Amino acid sequence: MAKFPTEVEKSVTVKVPLTKAYAYLWDVVGSAKCIPGLASCKRVAAETYRFVYAERSTGPVSMSVQYTARYTTDGKTTIRFSSAAAAGDNTDVDGELRLQKSGADATKITLRQKLAPDTPVPALLQGLMRGFVEREAGAVAAEYLGNVKRALEAAKKA
Repeated sequence: MAKFPTEVEKSVTVKVPLTKAYAYLWDVVGSAKCIPGLASCKRVAAETYRFVYAERSTGPVSMSVQYTARYTTDGKTTIRFSSAAAAGDNTDVDGELRLQKSGADATKITLRQKLAPDTPVPALLQGLMRGFVEREAGAVAAEYLGNVKRALEAAKKA
């Protein structure tokens, strides 16, 4: 198996107070519905969650990303997550969500994460797979933050 570590950092500003954005994101299972391609997110222990994604493919290679992550927080502006190895996991993950007040009633959310999926790729296809993993990681992070923005701002209107 080949690992392709990929680091991504993306930001979005949402028109809700920091405390509301923090509460939404700290509800890991609830906010996981914003993650594109996620098949399931389940709590498996205290502040520890199992993420399973729908199968994705490029050319002859397909895979389903699975990982377990332990979450920690400062209780105000930072939520960190890192791999907590479990049976069946095929991806290492490490990252954080940082929240910063932005104006009177808005919050800047920055997602920084490093992913390293194990991929069943022969040597000839490793270059193709690396590009695929990098593109996917960036696109998923941007779409996730866009979904978070829509969810938070829609809840504000309701």
